[in-house]
Amino acid sequence: MDKINLLSTPEKAIAGGGVLMLIASFLDWWHYSVAGFGSVGEGGWGEPGSIWGVLAILLSIVLAGIVVATKLGNMQMPALPQNVTWAQIWGGGAAAVVVLVLLKAWRIQAAPIGGFGIGFFLGVIAAAAIAYGGYMLYTEQKAKG
Repeated sequence: MDKINLLSTPEKAIAGGGVLMLIASFLDWWHYSVAGFGSVGEGGWGEPGSIWGVLAILLSIVLAGIVVATKLGNMQMPALPQNVTWAQIWGGGAAAVVVLVLLKAWRIQAAPIGGFGIGFFLGVIAAAAIAYGGYMLYTEQKAKG
C-alpha cells in the first residue's frame, strides 16, 4: 500500500479508472429482456458497437498500465518523438477514451431493443476518472512549460 502513495491524484485516477474499466468490461453494458427467458446481456467487448467498446477498454488498460509501470515498477518509457510530450499522450488518450465510450453509448442507444446495463454506467465512471487524470496531468505538465 505504501507504493500507491507514490502516485499523484491524477495518476491514481488514471490507474483506478483503468482497473474499473477492466472490471466493468465483463459486466452487462447492454441488456434486453426475452419473454419467458429472463434477461440477456452483452459486456463491453460485445455488440452493439463492439469496436468502440474494445478500443475504449484497451486504451484504458494501456493508460493505466503506463502509469503503474513507470511509477510503481520504475520502468523507463521509450523516448517520444520531437514535439510530442507525455502531457499530450495523457490528454489525448483520456479524450479518446471518452469519445470511444460515447460512440459505444450511441450504438447501444441505436439498438432496436434493450438498454444500458450496469457495466456501461461503471464504464462511464471509469472514463470520467481517466479523463480527469489525463486532463490534470496535461495541465500540470503544460504549466511547467
